[in-house]
Amino acid sequence: MPSHPPSDTDDSTEPISDEHAEPRPLANLTGFKRDQLFVIRMLAERNPHGLVIKDKLDCYYDEEINQGRLYQNLSELVEEGYVEKHPLDGRTNAYRPSTRANRRLEEHHEWERRCLCCESP
Repeated sequence: MPSHPPSDTDDSTEPISDEHAEPRPLANLTGFKRDQLFVIRMLAERNPHGLVIKDKLDCYYDEEINQGRLYQNLSELVEEGYVEKHPLDGRTNAYRPSTRANRRLEEHHEWERRCLCCESP
Protein backbone atom coordinates (compact mmCIF):
# COMPACT_ATOMS: atom_id res chain seq x y z
CA MET A 1 0.00 0.00 0.00
CA PRO A 2 1.48 3.42 -0.93
CA SER A 3 2.23 5.89 1.82
CA HIS A 4 0.35 9.15 1.78
CA PRO A 5 1.27 12.54 3.23
CA PRO A 6 -0.65 13.57 6.32
CA SER A 7 -4.27 14.21 5.48
CA ASP A 8 -5.92 17.54 6.09
CA THR A 9 -7.94 16.40 9.05
CA ASP A 10 -7.98 17.62 12.59
CA ASP A 11 -9.27 14.48 14.22
CA SER A 12 -8.79 11.83 11.52
CA THR A 13 -12.48 11.80 10.69
CA GLU A 14 -13.47 15.20 9.29
CA PRO A 15 -11.96 16.71 6.17
CA ILE A 16 -10.88 20.32 6.26
CA SER A 17 -10.51 23.09 3.75
CA ASP A 18 -13.49 23.04 1.49
CA GLU A 19 -13.69 26.52 0.00
CA HIS A 20 -17.29 26.84 1.19
CA ALA A 21 -16.78 25.28 4.62
CA GLU A 22 -16.63 27.36 7.74
CA PRO A 23 -13.10 28.09 8.98
CA ARG A 24 -12.04 25.91 11.87
CA PRO A 25 -9.50 26.24 14.64
CA LEU A 26 -6.34 24.16 14.77
CA ALA A 27 -7.95 22.26 17.63
CA ASN A 28 -5.83 19.15 17.14
CA LEU A 29 -2.69 21.06 18.19
CA THR A 30 -1.74 22.29 21.63
CA GLY A 31 -1.54 26.02 22.12
CA PHE A 32 2.25 25.75 22.26
CA LYS A 33 2.40 23.96 18.91
CA ARG A 34 0.08 26.57 17.37
CA ASP A 35 2.34 29.31 18.75
CA GLN A 36 5.38 27.56 17.30
CA LEU A 37 3.66 27.41 13.90
CA PHE A 38 2.78 31.10 13.99
CA VAL A 39 6.37 32.02 14.93
CA ILE A 40 7.83 29.73 12.27
CA ARG A 41 5.57 31.36 9.72
CA MET A 42 6.47 34.84 10.93
CA LEU A 43 10.19 34.03 10.60
CA ALA A 44 9.94 31.81 7.51
CA GLU A 45 11.91 34.12 5.22
CA ARG A 46 14.82 33.98 7.68
CA ASN A 47 15.00 30.14 7.64
CA PRO A 48 14.77 30.01 11.44
CA HIS A 49 16.54 27.30 13.38
CA GLY A 50 15.41 26.04 16.77
CA LEU A 51 17.15 28.61 18.96
CA VAL A 52 15.81 31.51 16.86
CA ILE A 53 12.29 30.08 17.27
CA LYS A 54 12.91 29.63 21.00
CA ASP A 55 14.19 33.21 21.40
CA LYS A 56 11.11 34.60 19.67
CA LEU A 57 8.74 32.47 21.75
CA ASP A 58 10.60 33.50 24.93
CA CYS A 59 9.61 37.11 24.11
CA TYR A 60 5.93 36.14 24.37
CA TYR A 61 5.97 33.59 27.20
CA ASP A 62 6.36 34.48 30.89
CA GLU A 63 8.64 31.49 31.51
CA GLU A 64 11.72 30.48 29.57
CA ILE A 65 10.98 27.62 27.19
CA ASN A 66 12.85 24.41 27.84
CA GLN A 67 14.83 23.26 24.77
CA GLY A 68 13.61 19.69 25.23
CA ARG A 69 10.01 20.86 25.02
CA LEU A 70 10.78 23.04 22.01
CA TYR A 71 12.52 20.34 19.98
CA GLN A 72 10.07 17.59 20.94
CA ASN A 73 7.17 19.72 19.70
CA LEU A 74 9.07 20.74 16.56
CA SER A 75 9.69 17.06 15.79
CA GLU A 76 6.00 16.29 16.25
CA LEU A 77 5.04 19.18 13.95
CA VAL A 78 7.39 17.76 11.32
CA GLU A 79 5.88 14.27 11.73
CA GLU A 80 2.35 15.71 11.51
CA GLY A 81 3.17 17.48 8.24
CA TYR A 82 2.90 21.05 9.52
CA VAL A 83 6.61 21.89 9.43
CA GLU A 84 9.36 21.10 6.95
CA LYS A 85 12.86 20.60 8.36
CA HIS A 86 15.87 21.49 6.20
CA PRO A 87 19.50 20.94 7.27
CA LEU A 88 21.60 24.09 7.49
CA ASP A 89 24.79 22.33 8.57
CA GLY A 90 25.74 19.11 10.31
CA ARG A 91 23.99 20.04 13.57
CA THR A 92 21.47 22.75 12.75
CA ASN A 93 18.13 22.53 10.98
CA ALA A 94 15.95 25.28 9.60
CA TYR A 95 12.19 25.03 9.97
CA ARG A 96 9.56 26.29 7.54
CA PRO A 97 5.78 25.98 7.56
CA SER A 98 4.41 23.46 5.06
CA THR A 99 1.73 24.37 2.56
CA ARG A 100 -0.71 22.54 4.81
CA ALA A 101 0.38 24.61 7.81
CA ASN A 102 -0.01 27.88 5.93
CA ARG A 103 -3.52 26.91 4.81
CA ARG A 104 -4.55 25.77 8.29
CA LEU A 105 -3.04 28.84 9.98
CA GLU A 106 -5.06 31.06 7.65
CA GLU A 107 -8.18 29.07 8.43
CA HIS A 108 -7.48 29.26 12.19
CA HIS A 109 -6.88 33.00 11.94
CA GLU A 110 -10.15 33.50 10.06
CA TRP A 111 -12.00 31.43 12.68
CA GLU A 112 -10.51 33.61 15.46
CA ARG A 113 -11.38 36.81 13.57
CA ARG A 114 -14.99 35.69 13.19
CA CYS A 115 -15.22 34.78 16.86
CA LEU A 116 -13.74 38.08 18.01
CA CYS A 117 -15.88 40.13 15.68
CA CYS A 118 -18.96 38.13 16.64
CA GLU A 119 -19.68 37.24 13.03
CA SER A 120 -21.95 34.32 12.37
CA PRO A 121 -22.30 32.51 9.07
